[in-house]
Amino acid sequence: MGEESRIIVDDQASVPLPPRWSPSSLNTFLKCPLSYWWQYAQGWRSAPTSAMEAGTLVHGVLEELMSLPPQERTVDRARDSYGIQAAELAERLDPRVDAADLRARAGTAMTSYFALEDPSTVDVVADGLEHRVEAEIGGVRITGSVDRIDFAVGGVRVLDYKTGGAKPRYAEAYWRQLLLYSRMLSEEGLDVAEITLMYLGEPARVLSRPVPASALARAEADLERAAEERATFDETSSWVARTSGLCGHCPFRGVCPAWSRSAVPVPGSSESTRQLDRNSAVDHRPRQPEPSPAEEPS
Repeated sequence: MGEESRIIVDDQASVPLPPRWSPSSLNTFLKCPLSYWWQYAQGWRSAPTSAMEAGTLVHGVLEELMSLPPQERTVDRARDSYGIQAAELAERLDPRVDAADLRARAGTAMTSYFALEDPSTVDVVADGLEHRVEAEIGGVRITGSVDRIDFAVGGVRVLDYKTGGAKPRYAEAYWRQLLLYSRMLSEEGLDVAEITLMYLGEPARVLSRPVPASALARAEADLERAAEERATFDETSSWVARTSGLCGHCPFRGVCPAWSRSAVPVPGSSESTRQLDRNSAVDHRPRQPEPSPAEEPS
């Protein structure tokens, strides 16, 4: 963890925080609660990038490929799917995205996939592609989407595709994500024996781990602790900014009081919002408030 600073925010323009967590929103919160606030309470998200769009394209192609009968999961079928989905993506591509870099990243990922795995040998469970999961863990509601669930020795395997290169020292958040998926799948009666990260960038690598009860307990504790902290931060309008080497990649660093060497406006104020409006690295996409559990139809 990096250094922590308490930051008072102006939350007049905030929407109610999501009643459900996801593994990715949990990871954002644990990395930096103030960044989480900007994204989930204020509606600022990273602008599209070639890496993000390449990930979307590759995930779509692999989902379609793995939905085919095993003997039809060929390079040619993947190439056909890639061509169709790439053309559809090109029609809606944000002009800020480097199209050439997108193609290079996606091409590398697809080549790496077939070098790492023979898709005809994979036994996918029924409804095991982009499988939606939801559960309540320690009183905290969490939801997500699992890239792939296939059969493994002693149970099933939960696999997540990563279109970047393998950097095991930064993989803690990814492993937590898979552990929480495993915990949610246990509510469906599935026994997850193994979790796997398939890195399709450079270097390409497949990393797998078992799912011990102690690791599941740590992931659950992280979720419960984050929910408690978030409630306190929201009630007091005082959020923690957690600075680290990762701040160099944060789109909010220019308006973050914990990062900037000079005075910056109060986060959430009109001046802070104007500065973010001029920042091409973020888009303002306010989230519509979700109904609370008590308001949802039965």
